[in-house]
Amino acid sequence: MGVESITEVMEKLERVMMKGRGRWVADFNESFRVYRVGDVTFDVFISGNTREKGFLISRFFSFFLNPNYEVGFFAVAAGQETEPNSRRLRKWILAVKSCMRKSEMKWAWLALIGSTISESFSKQVQEAGDPSVGIAYIDVDRRQIVSSDNYLGRQLKRYMRIW
Repeated sequence: MGVESITEVMEKLERVMMKGRGRWVADFNESFRVYRVGDVTFDVFISGNTREKGFLISRFFSFFLNPNYEVGFFAVAAGQETEPNSRRLRKWILAVKSCMRKSEMKWAWLALIGSTISESFSKQVQEAGDPSVGIAYIDVDRRQIVSSDNYLGRQLKRYMRIW
């Protein structure tokens, strides 16, 4: 269990969302690297919907009982040139909301992956108050996850166990 780089954690998180625990929430079926939304670039964008595929009974249940919402997962590697602060966080959230409007998504997750989160930025992530965007910061050095204190943020933290 050595120290993982931000890139390794990003790749592992993409796998977890596409093939692992993320499948319990949505059918994430399309992944993009270096995805631009306006002047913001996300390192990973995964789109999907909440209508699950499966065998006959699963499909029947899903078709009649589950809503078919478009959803998204966005990830940004917070490095030297994209060091997280309140202005960048607001910019990332607005870019996610813009993409949600264009693609008619009902909700989205935003994961920020970096090292050694400051106490002030940790508090900003926890207090980010958009009910349609769940936010989490993954601290690679400390191996901890700080999430927004809304339903989607808590669920994001729950489903993206990478350690």
